[in-house]
Amino acid sequence: MEAIVAAAIGVLDESGMAGLSMRRVAERLGTGAASLYAYVSGRDELLELVFDELVGQVQLPEPDPKRWRQQLTEMLYEFHELLVSHRDAALAGLGRVPTTPHTLAATEAMVNVMRAGGLSDKVIALGFDQLILYVAGSAFEQSLYEYGEMSSAEVEQYFEEVHRFFSALPADRFPGLASIADEMGAYDGEDRLRFGLDAMIAGLEAVSRRG
Repeated sequence: MEAIVAAAIGVLDESGMAGLSMRRVAERLGTGAASLYAYVSGRDELLELVFDELVGQVQLPEPDPKRWRQQLTEMLYEFHELLVSHRDAALAGLGRVPTTPHTLAATEAMVNVMRAGGLSDKVIALGFDQLILYVAGSAFEQSLYEYGEMSSAEVEQYFEEVHRFFSALPADRFPGLASIADEMGAYDGEDRLRFGLDAMIAGLEAVSRRG
């Protein structure tokens, strides 16, 4: 099974979700697709196994009430990095309820870290799901630039053009956008990810305190 999952990750890295199939994985293993069905029921289970394997690489901390925000952020950062490093991996996890061994262990760790922070059961139950969705969405967006048709230089040029576009907006028609144009172009993807996580965690704390 480990060889099948490793081969599937290799195919995903090369061809993305669109290219991941039982046939392609079998070719990578040097066998026939029919032989894979003795271990995997089909492409959907294969994707589930791939996602579970990637999640299993995230370091799971021992909850510390004094460091719970940092621990939660570090887990989510590592999760984001793993998703970005494997093409379309973020898509493999979207819409999936954690039921496999590694995803269950990671979710359990998140819940326990959030509980160490004193968050209410309701906020934990709804909050961990929203944090995972945010990280997966952010990772997918970044992967569009990492694995898209544009080179890194073209991506940089694109964002420079976007910044110039917003900077040139007439202040009389778009006073709000014009007033923050410089701020919009001042931060990179890591800054945005960190801001989003900080804002969401602070928001979960505020909601929990509000009851």
